[in-house]
Amino acid sequence: MNLLDAETAWLRLKRRDGSVSPGSVYDAADPEVVDVLAPRADFRGALYQLLIGLLQTAAAPGNLNDWLGYWNEPPSAAELEAWFAPLKPAFELTGDTAFMQDRDLLLDGNAKSTAELLIDTGSDSNLFFNKLADWQGLCAGCAAQALFTLQINAPGGGVGHRTSLRGGGPLTTLAQPKEADASLWRKLWLNVLPLDGEDAAWRAETPLSAKLPWLAATRVSDKSGVETLPEDVHPLQAYWSMPRRIRLDVDDVAGGVCEVCGETHDALYRRYRTRNYGVNYTGPWQHPLTPYLFDAKDPSKQPLSAKGGRAAGGYRHWLSLTLGENDNEKTARVVRDFNRKGGKADKLKLRGEARLWCFGYQMDNMKAEAWRDATLPLFRLGSGDERHFVEAARQLLEVARQSALMLGDQVKKARRMDKKEPAVEQSFWQRSEGLFYQAVERLAESEQLDEAGQAQAFAAWLPPLRRLALELFDYWVLCAPIEQMDMAGTVRARADLQRGLWRTKPHKIMGELIARYQGESDEAVAR
Repeated sequence: MNLLDAETAWLRLKRRDGSVSPGSVYDAADPEVVDVLAPRADFRGALYQLLIGLLQTAAAPGNLNDWLGYWNEPPSAAELEAWFAPLKPAFELTGDTAFMQDRDLLLDGNAKSTAELLIDTGSDSNLFFNKLADWQGLCAGCAAQALFTLQINAPGGGVGHRTSLRGGGPLTTLAQPKEADASLWRKLWLNVLPLDGEDAAWRAETPLSAKLPWLAATRVSDKSGVETLPEDVHPLQAYWSMPRRIRLDVDDVAGGVCEVCGETHDALYRRYRTRNYGVNYTGPWQHPLTPYLFDAKDPSKQPLSAKGGRAAGGYRHWLSLTLGENDNEKTARVVRDFNRKGGKADKLKLRGEARLWCFGYQMDNMKAEAWRDATLPLFRLGSGDERHFVEAARQLLEVARQSALMLGDQVKKARRMDKKEPAVEQSFWQRSEGLFYQAVERLAESEQLDEAGQAQAFAAWLPPLRRLALELFDYWVLCAPIEQMDMAGTVRARADLQRGLWRTKPHKIMGELIARYQGESDEAVAR
């Protein structure tokens, strides 16, 4: 099977009328196609990255005007075929050159079930909870998706089994149009970078094997091998990183029902061979679809990719993922390209009409704990004053963090618990999410982010947030078993919480700013 063959309908595509039908990669530009579906959430996230990677590799626009041209008028299927034609030989699933697989046949490698290509089953700890008594295998389409998903997300896998270029369980963030029924083309193209905004290495003429590592001999990383730094290969290899040495066993196939998609196929891949010490990506790699953390005090330290667990944080991570909360954080390159002055958001005049899709595995070393998936709003700033907007949003978040912490502490004290109940703080984050985004939207719409403009947004945030914290305290304490009731302790804890909601530093500073522009004391404003 060749993934770039026009006759190979290996994708499941959702159309504007709600129907789902098979299709090829060349149907991605059809205006009636609105989504690509998959039998697993991690496969769907990987398919978006694969299609974005294809476009970035084969058809990157030279500048923003070129990008806008294809945003407004998508390419035809024939044009896509012409773009992808040079890549087509590299996308055979089997053969001497096989998609996302080692050039070596690995005949002396360890044989494993293709079940272990799935990140949530591919370790001893995961297999303990996932008994695979009679594994029939994976169809060609699901095998290709499993290979790509594992390679770009690879967690630690034991001695010499390398993690992905972004480390194990990376977070991926994609800019998306607000409308759920926007075309798949626009959902993909919004994350393709114009080359004039990248450094010269992106435009360098290099062999295709510098971008697609399975076209060359593996850069083995054992004691006599090498590490792979950004300067050793083309930057586009970030989209196609291949840390694991894997070969599907084409001799162990049989017909049956695919274990993932549930469809009957004549050939299912049951096993693969593997060897350790594949490509070891080291150095200051920065994947364009992932945020990074930096050590501001020591620039020589390598950046750390954000992990999938951050997608589970609700709005507490909103600022760091969309604009960057401080100097230690850098949002994904595609997000910076969207947000920058004169960038895509400005050109398309998207004011609160875009979203950030965040997803990835929450990992504990080799063990997949959960798949995290969230969508956050993106705002275009009416004032254009990103510095003051970020500072104001940071104040909102600091008030929220302190409020959640105090709520958890005081409920623990009132109920005489040995440790805090995580659901208490989580309920605060969930219940306050709407308030937060309303306040952020006010800040974004403000034409001038001076203190007066900030005070208006803060006034719609702080008083109801204080009331919510007290309301949740009452709920969590009154729902406790009667034997845990201590009325004197409860009264003291509630008074301490109320005092904290007015007197801790972030609350006090924000309250005084509101009062300054509303002409009343902070207590009067709250009442």
